[in-house]
Amino acid sequence: MHRDQPHDGVELPTLEAGVTLLEIDAELGAEPLCALVLDQLLSSGDHAFWVDAGGHVQTSTLATLAPHPQYLERITTARGFTAYQHASLLDRLPRIVSNAVLERTDPALVVVPAMDLLYREDDIPREQAQELLVQRLATLAGITRERDLPVVVTRARDDELSAPIEAAAAETLTCQATPFGPRFTSDDAESDAETLVYHTGDGWLQTTLAFWREILQHRARAVDAPVDTAGESPSASSTSTTSPVTPEGW
Repeated sequence: MHRDQPHDGVELPTLEAGVTLLEIDAELGAEPLCALVLDQLLSSGDHAFWVDAGGHVQTSTLATLAPHPQYLERITTARGFTAYQHASLLDRLPRIVSNAVLERTDPALVVVPAMDLLYREDDIPREQAQELLVQRLATLAGITRERDLPVVVTRARDDELSAPIEAAAAETLTCQATPFGPRFTSDDAESDAETLVYHTGDGWLQTTLAFWREILQHRARAVDAPVDTAGESPSASSTSTTSPVTPEGW
């Protein structure tokens, strides 16, 4: 596709402390979420903690987007395959973040995509699923209060089960596909998160992984952060996203 350089000053939305619900158009996939995570690592903190469900964290995607391989080493991931596993990982998260602080690692954010996904499975009664979900939202809210951290969540579906996620969010960011590129907007009237992230003046549109990588490279240069000038993506084996389902210490 046609490629163009981003405008000076192009930025992704700034994530504030608190729980943020990110709603993404299905056609954009998980790339906007990955881009936000990497951008936060460029601007605030040393480490991201990602509790996954449904395979949203992909080493290949993150490796392609990252301006430099070192950013992948700063993302610790854990993945649950049932609601009970997912809830257990979230229960342990406050201790994991606290240990990181004690080890002088500055946490940048917590990421929990498709938070409601596993709580919809047939192996858990609906009433218990709702209770587990609400309790873990309280856990995430506690982390934001104690550590002044942003927590980014997404949901698999907008319905009664996921309603508590929206209620717990201090802000809802929406990433929509438009004729001019992905557009971030916020439901917070005081937020400046409305952003046409990228467009060209001639009607061509770049929506591949290369597009998000270009934005993040631009951002990295703006903050004097390392950029992989060779233009090659790091190999999957070089990143910490290949950690086991439950990383050591969880």
